[in-house]
Amino acid sequence: MRKNILIFLTVLITFFVFADCSFGDDNIDMILSNIEKKNSSVKDMQANYSQTVTYFSTNEKTKTEGIFKHKKQDYINLIQLSPERQYVYIDGKTITTYVPANKQAIVEKWKNVVENDVMLTSVFKFSKNFKLLKKDYDIELQNETNVDYSFLIIPKDKKEKWSMRITINKANSLVSASSFNNGNFKVDIEIKNYKINNNFSNDVFKFSAPKNVEVIEL
Repeated sequence: MRKNILIFLTVLITFFVFADCSFGDDNIDMILSNIEKKNSSVKDMQANYSQTVTYFSTNEKTKTEGIFKHKKQDYINLIQLSPERQYVYIDGKTITTYVPANKQAIVEKWKNVVENDVMLTSVFKFSKNFKLLKKDYDIELQNETNVDYSFLIIPKDKKEKWSMRITINKANSLVSASSFNNGNFKVDIEIKNYKINNNFSNDVFKFSAPKNVEVIEL
């Protein structure tokens, strides 16, 4: 669950990364410049998501749906509505995962969660090292329609075995879909019903334990 949530988080902040980069292709530079202008006033957002994870070894698929809230830079509130209720709170310092059915919440240091997983480190390297993006990643505009742009992102380091496709809607310049593939599994995400600049308080992204809920700090 957590690993897929972190991949999902990477998708959410991808358009901020794009806005700070120049790739040396005049057409892409122009597109990204327009995206940057449109998103310069975005402070926070809320939207619905649908995520499907496909495991290649078994061809098993799992699907989750829910709502997320995101505030620049590292504030996330994610509510998984199905197949079971789960809540995730990220405030830039900690990540709290709360499962009501288990009456338990697990609190971990955000930095440790990312750095202690090789695959997650490689994924978050994309979002954190945006100033070196052209050096570390091949990015191409795969497709353009009247509705959206589709980008393909591949690490130049062959040790990093993953690729990501990002679809950005032309109307609002926000991510509408993505597909992450690391050779072992694929995560497909669709995002819709954006609500922009809701003026969220930071308290929205902090967990307050209900009565009779065990809080475990790792």
